[in-house]
Amino acid sequence: MITKQRPSLRFLLFATPLMASSAFVAAPGWAATLAKSEATVELNKFSHSPVEVEAFTEAFTEIFTSSSEVTADADAFAEFTADPSPKKTSAFNFSLSKIEGEGKSYFGQVKSVAGVIGYNFLVNAGQTFSFDFSAFLGLKTSIDEPEFEYASASGEVNFQLYNTQNNKDTKTWIPLDFFSLAGKLKTLEPGDFLAYEKSANVTVKPNKVFLETSFGGNEETAEAFIQGKFSRKFDSLTYLTLVETKTNKVKASKASAETPEFSSTLALLLFCLIGVGYEARKKAVAVKSK
Repeated sequence: MITKQRPSLRFLLFATPLMASSAFVAAPGWAATLAKSEATVELNKFSHSPVEVEAFTEAFTEIFTSSSEVTADADAFAEFTADPSPKKTSAFNFSLSKIEGEGKSYFGQVKSVAGVIGYNFLVNAGQTFSFDFSAFLGLKTSIDEPEFEYASASGEVNFQLYNTQNNKDTKTWIPLDFFSLAGKLKTLEPGDFLAYEKSANVTVKPNKVFLETSFGGNEETAEAFIQGKFSRKFDSLTYLTLVETKTNKVKASKASAETPEFSSTLALLLFCLIGVGYEARKKAVAVKSK
């Protein structure tokens, strides 16, 4: 049995002005913002076991504040267990990004990343490779003073299957199938959405697809839970690699605080790996704001 685990990475930042005491009482006229994004994925009931597995997590927080209090929370965990018995092979991971701000002027952003990779599932000619999956994505934003405050939350869950022919050079990988669940909230701004896409060999259970949104106003939410199965038959001996990732990002600000962008080498590498372009038949179900 091979198990790769990245312990939970958790960063909790609590920033206050120098004059503040440890017990905070909101001053008259101060208002609060909230942005939260979380995701969970479970993979199990594999027909084959991978030769090698990998799990990874990253978390980032950034805060700028003046006469304010901001709490930023980033949490991520990932585990992939490969067993000679495919029925005992499974993967689980989650990530959470959350930020709360209260005061006169502040900016904060949080990003969390978690994922797993299963290398070289060996599928012989005539065999079918399959596994079950469940994916959850939850987003929430809230502001009190629309003229001064801003909150956004986004999240994305992906898995992609590649024909790798026992080669770790990603440039040679051939993309085969995919599943993607994504959403975004930008309080009091257009562009809110919650949607999923998939290739033809991914099926979802009709009674296990839950999409619920509340767009517009000072408080917005989006939540999705999907269960499904991947199954594909191969005519010749094939080495497969499965890559699953999730990213959760949130921002909250008030007044004229600066809004720098994230910079992450790992995020760039993941983008290059997951973003290999390919054409595939796909089906989309989406809920969009008008």
